[in-house]
Amino acid sequence: RTGRHRRLDDRSHLTLSGEWAVVPMAAAGGAIAGTVAGWVALPAWVYLVGGALVVWIDLDVRRIPDQVLKVWVPVLGGGVIAAAVGEGSWALLGGAVAGSLSLGVLFLLLALIGSMGLGDVKLATVTGLLVGAMGCVSVVTAVVASFLMAGTVAAWKLIRGASRSQHLAFGPAIILGAAVAVLRFGRGV
Repeated sequence: RTGRHRRLDDRSHLTLSGEWAVVPMAAAGGAIAGTVAGWVALPAWVYLVGGALVVWIDLDVRRIPDQVLKVWVPVLGGGVIAAAVGEGSWALLGGAVAGSLSLGVLFLLLALIGSMGLGDVKLATVTGLLVGAMGCVSVVTAVVASFLMAGTVAAWKLIRGASRSQHLAFGPAIILGAAVAVLRFGRGV
């Protein structure tokens, strides 16, 4: 709310008077997480409620701050580890690590050959912890949903007159893609 996420060289794309939108976004994330059962409920809640903050910041300054990820990663990772121990399933933990590595490498390659930012790479790596623990189909679903949503937004912006070189905040699409995966696969875990 105070704008402390902004650096001196950041250009703001949102006004701080709209920060009230974070509360309904966090509530929607909590509601989505509330629809799932079992071990995935707590990590999904941590990811989707915290995701509201990441969405807001990425839309505002087109950057995902490391300060947010430094807090988010241990909490989400701890939730997944606790779930693996509680369920007695090391396959769950292995899936989380594999999903995290897979998304991290995929998005790193996209960053190297395209215009994807390193914040998106870090966010995708974090996202892999949650969706990877739900299985590889969940990882694919999250990625496909992310690119479909980002592509839709990009097409809409182009139709409205944006240039092809205009920046697109990809963090919101990553988080929404994970929400789709949680809604689709979170109940059966």
